[in-house]
Amino acid sequence: MANKDVLTEGELEALMDGFSSGDVRPESPGPATNCEPFDFSAREQDLLAQMPALRNLHQKHAQAFALEIESRYRIAAQVEVEEAQLSRMDQALAGIDGPVGINLVSIAPLNGLSLVVIPGDLLSFLVDSYFGGGQSPPGGPAARECLTPTERRLNDVLLEKFLATLVKAWQGTVELVPAVKSFESSATFLQANAPGELALAFPFSVAVGEWSTRIDWLVPYPALEALRLKLSGTGSAIMPRRADSDWERHFLRVLQVVDLEVVGSFTSERASIADVLALKRGSILPLKMPTDVAVHVEDQLFSIGEHGAINGHKSIKIKEILGDRSIS
Repeated sequence: MANKDVLTEGELEALMDGFSSGDVRPESPGPATNCEPFDFSAREQDLLAQMPALRNLHQKHAQAFALEIESRYRIAAQVEVEEAQLSRMDQALAGIDGPVGINLVSIAPLNGLSLVVIPGDLLSFLVDSYFGGGQSPPGGPAARECLTPTERRLNDVLLEKFLATLVKAWQGTVELVPAVKSFESSATFLQANAPGELALAFPFSVAVGEWSTRIDWLVPYPALEALRLKLSGTGSAIMPRRADSDWERHFLRVLQVVDLEVVGSFTSERASIADVLALKRGSILPLKMPTDVAVHVEDQLFSIGEHGAINGHKSIKIKEILGDRSIS
């Protein structure tokens, strides 16, 4: 309460004397005032606005994390930072559906436990990608109650990369020291220490082609409030200008999801116009089937291979890449 709202000893004595003498009655209406609504979360929202360095730190983290996913799983993943969300911890936990990787992590000097929530559909997709599956749009774990052992292992690997890039992105602003404490695959087994405690959710959107999901980092609000002064400036957190190599990696990631026409040409034969005009229904073209097949990408000769079959489908086994091209 502000000092102006507190009665001094002299004012309190005068008020008591007024009650004693009858000059002031308890039912006397006070001065007319207009009530104004007050948003009790305004303080938290204002403090969040005072930490602009968070946005830049998360962007650096997202870029580094995308490179780690691309390097390890050979998929062109886009990781973008979404708007931070302020909510109660119990409400944030209630919004976690399906089997997921819920990792409880202590990150010094932040007090309390943070949650890194990795969706099960992303883990399912990475299993298919890593072990040569069809890479169909994720969504398989929705009907299951828990993660498979392989998905559980990939959760640990992905969490390790997430925390490592987090530490690197915050280096120079706040030195973070993470330590994994426990794991759950369902939010029903979790209970917020203080249900009414506020938490900040930092969503990282992960997109592969046209499909996307997100990884959430939930942090108790009081833990970040203690770092408000360090996160209030943007001097140490300003993102450096992208070097040419950064742009090269960016375009390589984007180009990997562009569709190309691939044609396997078994053989070709030259013929005169007269021979073509002489063709009619039932005509036979004598062709000698070669052992090698030329593979064209967008009408450009790319490689030489052998024709065959796999899983009931026609296939070409690449024997030689032509030109200065290489496959990573």
